[in-house]
Amino acid sequence: MGFVTDIRATAALEGVPMLMTVFTAALDRAPAPAAELADLRWTDGRDDTLHLAPAVRDHLLPLLRERGDLA
Repeated sequence: MGFVTDIRATAALEGVPMLMTVFTAALDRAPAPAAELADLRWTDGRDDTLHLAPAVRDHLLPLLRERGDLA
């Protein structure tokens, strides 16, 4: 597990500045939605039917592709 990046962007729903700190993690089982998460799925961000938060779509996914973490 390790630090990846800090992303400063505008929160999608609240419209206020936010700081998203991103880490890598090792999983010992498949993740499952809980609490405020209604659904969970893997994506490379290229599926146009998904509605991703702008900070994820515009900042995180391009960074992960650049690092070679996403195909």
